Amino acid sequence: MKKIFHKVIYYLFSLVPQNILSVYCINNLSWRDIKKIVGQKFQTDNDFVFQGERLKYFFHSYNCFRISERTIEIPIIKHIISRCKPVHALEIGNVTQHYYDEFKKCFNQKTVVDKYEQGENVINNDIASYNPDRKYALIFSISTFEHMDSDRGRNTSFQLGTSMLTSVAADNIKKVYDDLLDIGGMFVLTIPLGYSEEFDASLYNGDLEKCDFFKYNITVMRRIQDHYWEQTEFENGRSAEYNYPYPGVNYLSIIEIEKN
Repeated sequence: MKKIFHKVIYYLFSLVPQNILSVYCINNLSWRDIKKIVGQKFQTDNDFVFQGERLKYFFHSYNCFRISERTIEIPIIKHIISRCKPVHALEIGNVTQHYYDEFKKCFNQKTVVDKYEQGENVINNDIASYNPDRKYALIFSISTFEHMDSDRGRNTSFQLGTSMLTSVAADNIKKVYDDLLDIGGMFVLTIPLGYSEEFDASLYNGDLEKCDFFKYNITVMRRIQDHYWEQTEFENGRSAEYNYPYPGVNYLSIIEIEKN
């Protein structure tokens, strides 16, 4: 009965004239995207597999609508955080505050560092120069490090060849591990592949192997069939392209780093 109800709602929505839909569409979403959003919201196939665990796709009005990679990033990060059960976490990039209801029970305390975005209790600082008087048992970051290099031409201050490793992103990953992560701690970050050629080069040229991490693991997720994702082999991410074959991010890396 529920499936029939969802199909009826979607069918009725599809009858709305395109010009009316366009008036109410959110910026950067076409009327076709809105129809897809409604279809995804009411569908029954709502999960994906990450490292053998079945997780629910995330649907939210902020930078998601199950169109972007947020649809898997949020449940993956929440899943990893739930395993760590941190008392005090550090987030690099102000993301989870936009999804308060999803994360409100995950932390006793959280520090957020974001170079540009302003917000309540957000420290505006470059992570490269952030030196607090404490270390953290859990540090996480959602789609932030890919913006630390040329950012596809948006970062006008970027200068090629100024990083110690192949990319500024890799330099900062090492800095976080060395200076901010506590003994026995976990550093987890999601970084799109195919977006930053500098970071992709770091990842596939073996920069992480040079960082002397105690232990690390890289999982790659691939977008399939428009709004579905699956885990794939690490090497498959080497050929990742932004905006191909689907709009936006098509491959996502999840990097888990442990310190001992």
